[in-house]
Amino acid sequence: MNILVSGSLAYDRIMDFPGKFSDHILPDKTHMLNVCFMINGITENFGGTAGNIAYALSLMGETPTILATAGRDFEPYRNWLTQRNISTQYIKVIPDELTAGAYITTDQSDNQITAFNRAQ
Repeated sequence: MNILVSGSLAYDRIMDFPGKFSDHILPDKTHMLNVCFMINGITENFGGTAGNIAYALSLMGETPTILATAGRDFEPYRNWLTQRNISTQYIKVIPDELTAGAYITTDQSDNQITAFNRAQ
């Protein structure tokens, strides 16, 4: 079966904050928010909806093809997809952009602050 998966490709960067955001973000001060969090560590995973769906399909024995855009830093992700028999034939690399990214910081109460950048 030929399966075409359209969607995003992204690097997911997951960070662990050892405190609680509520100790630093005060409700009566959100109109002038300026915070900095020191994190315990960061992990990077291959993500995005197209990447995640294609990977799940490959685990079920399918050989999907991704239709998406990526940035100049895409090569490690391409190699990872290729090793899993996921076609990258229809992924357009935009040389002046970075691949989309999700930057997710989680505190000790499992609250999250997330920021995204996307490839044009």
